[in-house]
Amino acid sequence: MKKACRLLCVFLIMLVAGETVAQAQTSIFDKWKTRRVEKKLTGEKRKAPKEKKIKEPRAVIKAKKEQEKRQDKLKNNYEKTLEENKQRHFNIQSEEVKERMRQNEKEIKAREKERRKEIRKAGRNARKKYKN
Repeated sequence: MKKACRLLCVFLIMLVAGETVAQAQTSIFDKWKTRRVEKKLTGEKRKAPKEKKIKEPRAVIKAKKEQEKRQDKLKNNYEKTLEENKQRHFNIQSEEVKERMRQNEKEIKAREKERRKEIRKAGRNARKKYKN
């Protein structure tokens, strides 16, 4: 009886193992079929080709860096000049005009803040509308 039970257990284990191996083998060999069908449907390769990198000469890289430095310096100089002119213009005004200018700046900041709030609210509503 024990011998028959053991044989039956071994037979069941072999049967289950054989089925899983057969299933695994068929799934391995079916991969190329699915890829072929996929390729026919899309007409494209799965991976995009890598772009070739062309290295520039050192002199060109150095010239670009120097140009970038010059542009940054000019930009900083321009911003500094603008700020100085703005301060100079502000300082030559009378006290009433200075107060009015300060008030205008506050109003502009408040309007911009309100406008940003409205834009954020509209974006939030759009997200809700198209949410899955």
